[in-house]
Amino acid sequence: MPVAAQSTPPDTRERILAATWTLVEESQDLKVRIADIAAAAGVSRQAVYLHFGNRANLLLAAVQYRDMTSPTAGIARAAETDPIPGALATFVETWFAHIPRIQPVARLLSAASQTDPEARVAWDDRMALLRRLSFALAKRLADGGVLKPEWTPGQAADWIWHRTHLDGWRHLVGECGWDAADYRRCVCTSLERDLLKTK
Repeated sequence: MPVAAQSTPPDTRERILAATWTLVEESQDLKVRIADIAAAAGVSRQAVYLHFGNRANLLLAAVQYRDMTSPTAGIARAAETDPIPGALATFVETWFAHIPRIQPVARLLSAASQTDPEARVAWDDRMALLRRLSFALAKRLADGGVLKPEWTPGQAADWIWHRTHLDGWRHLVGECGWDAADYRRCVCTSLERDLLKTK
């Protein structure tokens, strides 16, 4: 009689990353102990250090892991390959749909980055990614002839990054109670009006 196939458990690195994200999200504290992460992942503390070396690398890898396990490919696709000028609205819509998934930990990273060098590494990495994608999008708008002439691609990229920053979403949606869909529409309309040539 054939033996039933067994599912392969996630590798150790992935278990550690998943446990890190879950514990930080649940505790609302970046100072989750390595011992607690190891216990949640079913590994030793030594295994955590073997895979990541230090807490800064672990935090950064956990944030990047969350990106890989969430539908973030659409954000990069909108910035880098979607047809313009519609790619601008798609970029904003896809990014804003992703923010609620990462907001609890992103808020912690943003606050802690002012005083915690390890949190700063993870926060700067995420902001650098958003800036790179904003620039890729702005350059495509310029190359496609739809960016208003008063904007350079660099300035347009800075404006897109500023208007789609996590802190703006947190301030208006999280703190002031704006409807997320209304906020997204306002930002899309504003960016299109500011950056795109009228037909």
